[in-house]
Amino acid sequence: MIDLSGKVAFVTGGSSGIGRAIAYTLAQVGAHLVIADLTESAREGGPTTGELIVADGGSAEHVLLDVSDSAQVSRVVADVSTRLGGIDILVNNAGVLVSGTVVETDDETWRRQMSVNVDGTFHCTREVIRQLLALDRPGKVVNISSISGLRGNPGFAAYCASKGAIVNFTRQVALDYAAHGINVNAVAPGFVTTEMTALYDDQTRDALSAQTPRGRWATAQDIANAVLFLASPLADHIVGENLLVDGGWTIGTPVQL
Repeated sequence: MIDLSGKVAFVTGGSSGIGRAIAYTLAQVGAHLVIADLTESAREGGPTTGELIVADGGSAEHVLLDVSDSAQVSRVVADVSTRLGGIDILVNNAGVLVSGTVVETDDETWRRQMSVNVDGTFHCTREVIRQLLALDRPGKVVNISSISGLRGNPGFAAYCASKGAIVNFTRQVALDYAAHGINVNAVAPGFVTTEMTALYDDQTRDALSAQTPRGRWATAQDIANAVLFLASPLADHIVGENLLVDGGWTIGTPVQL
């Protein structure tokens, strides 16, 4: 059984979707959750992630954070580390998804994808690893990449580029800090049913499900389960991996006869 009692987990983009499921799942096995997002409120309404966790006996707090702002990330991580004695687990989940081919992508859209998806992952990883080194303690970093970082996804030029950057960033940071007991890995979701993927119409969803060996899209909980594994002692000897949670999509789509 995984037990994260006494650990502090910092999850970006934790107010909704995949981040909400990750935060809740880590809290269920004893971690104290710091849910970092632009807002506490869930985009779909209802209780906040922290309220859900506390209602089920867990421990959580919210901090407002724009991961694209380097100075803000430095201040927030320093404050949390000082108050709570350090951050043991970082999950870089905050991200944005905007469609468009390279010709259709303007500068503002490109910069938005990169500033949140790539810069945000860089800012948070740098600050958390700095405090882990200062405290001379091991830790876990789990980045949320995507199958779109491994293969093309028609009409998503900026998003694919940003997720590809995260995949190799994960490898490099893992290589640099493995000897310090800091495990850096990534989880690469395939198609997941969340508010972010509501841009796909029903016909497209059905077609993509039919092309997935498992025959369905992932749930947010499927992704959270993979993150829990990589954040736990069970993954202590896993370094720089990009764990696919895509129902088999990347290995090959079924042949329809």
